[in-house]
Amino acid sequence: MNTILTNNPAVAGKYPDITRFIETDVAGVYKAVRDAVHTGAQLVSHPLSGSIKPNESPYKSVIINTGHVGLDYKSLQIIEDAISLLSRLPDRGRNHVESVLDDFRIIDLDLVDSGMQI
Repeated sequence: MNTILTNNPAVAGKYPDITRFIETDVAGVYKAVRDAVHTGAQLVSHPLSGSIKPNESPYKSVIINTGHVGLDYKSLQIIEDAISLLSRLPDRGRNHVESVLDDFRIIDLDLVDSGMQI
């Protein structure tokens, strides 16, 4: 079964039955994904999907398969690499106006929509 881990309210609103909404930043979403992988989940979408760097958008959604049994080392490596990359990027903690935040929510939702078609 697919589950979406996200801090994007637009994703949570569109996919309420399969979303785990987390009030956190992108790093917190990545850590929740890593924790899920450690308990047997497998990545369905890549945590670095899209052309926006993870330190530029305040929203991130990652689709995982929670029906996988056992530790998937490839998924673990991918999420660990994403966490490492994010930690090396400069903090872009900008105060965006609501219209820009809305754009970031829409971009992230579009990426989830694409991933859900797989």
